[in-house]
Amino acid sequence: MQVEILTIGDEVLSGRTVDTNFAFLARALETVNVQIGWHTTVGDIAPRIGEALRAALGRADAVVATGGLGPTPDDLTRKAVATTLRRPLELDEDVLAAIRERAKRSRRKVPISIETQALIPRGAEVWKNPVGTAPGLLMMTLKKPVILLPGVPAEMEALTTQFVVPYLQKRSGRFVESFTLRTSGVWESMLHEKIGSLPQQWPGASLAYLPSYFGVDLRVTVSGSEEQAVQAATGKAYESLKAVVAPVVYAEGVNTIEQVVGELLVGKGWTIAVAESCTGGLLAKRLTDVPGSSRYVERGFVTYSNRAKVEMLGVREADLEAHGAVSATVAEAMAKGAREKSGAEVGVAITGIAGPDGGTTKKPVGTVFIALSTPEGETVRDYKIVSTRAGVRERSVQQALDLVRRRLLGLSLDPSLD
Repeated sequence: MQVEILTIGDEVLSGRTVDTNFAFLARALETVNVQIGWHTTVGDIAPRIGEALRAALGRADAVVATGGLGPTPDDLTRKAVATTLRRPLELDEDVLAAIRERAKRSRRKVPISIETQALIPRGAEVWKNPVGTAPGLLMMTLKKPVILLPGVPAEMEALTTQFVVPYLQKRSGRFVESFTLRTSGVWESMLHEKIGSLPQQWPGASLAYLPSYFGVDLRVTVSGSEEQAVQAATGKAYESLKAVVAPVVYAEGVNTIEQVVGELLVGKGWTIAVAESCTGGLLAKRLTDVPGSSRYVERGFVTYSNRAKVEMLGVREADLEAHGAVSATVAEAMAKGAREKSGAEVGVAITGIAGPDGGTTKKPVGTVFIALSTPEGETVRDYKIVSTRAGVRERSVQQALDLVRRRLLGLSLDPSLD
């Protein structure tokens, strides 16, 4: 099944709003092997919305549109689609009652404009919005489904999960299984060389390499017309792929490395303190993004200046003068200082040159030192990260978290596929 996604809204077309809705829809539909063949963005102009819909129906098996279902004058999707498909808008009393009831529960007066969201193209199936007022709508035309979703991300995501994905999966008539192995510390090319032609042994399966600041995700999707055969092929793919890349896998599915580190710390009854220079608190943020992280995050030190390193962490001025703030010696002192000042069992420190300026011949932009301090002693690793300022910072934090993970598991601190 080939689907076209229409993103509707002047704010998206102008670039003022990032189109996260398309990204969510594409990922959600990929999980059930529904392919996105086209993606069109169109502004809040009714004739252009109609033109985009007609073009989509001419080439796709289904159309999913998001945006323009609100109560303001520039929300024209409902009217444009009704005109294009020749389905006059009619008041849906059930939708209107739901809008009024939602307003009553929140103790708000319902503006007349919001009640326009109860105008539904004739014959459309209504999907109740669990987190908002504008419902999702399903219409059939030319034996093809046309699905309209609100543009508010939380509402679109809820309707997609509850209605769109199950509906399109059932319509496609295919069984789909998938899994994701998340890796860190190795390049995409290294993984590809190690995995080789292995995916050719998995019937009906495809392997996607998904690189990011956080490592490379390996996503396997298996589809077929027989459920048992799909499940068997998925199991075979999982076992064979995991056997090859296990040394660099830090998590599966959507789990993050900060979640994994948190679970390991809780398991050992340990706490962690972080000392950051070039990452400016990003490591502490990642750790505390996890619910319940107060059980193991003791504190964080953002020591951007040399003075802060000396006063807060006990770094020696002589070491700063002799080696510079970006050095193995200073990184080690920072990690040790964080652990000793906080009383935590784990201290981790990051110091580096994030750029775009500040590099030298000996220490170019992207030079980063990461140190660990635990009851076993101190360890330092140095990295040369070629990326933007944001990339250097994000990858430094990922490397630091992976070092902590490996130390807690008793693994080698240097990732390898051998």
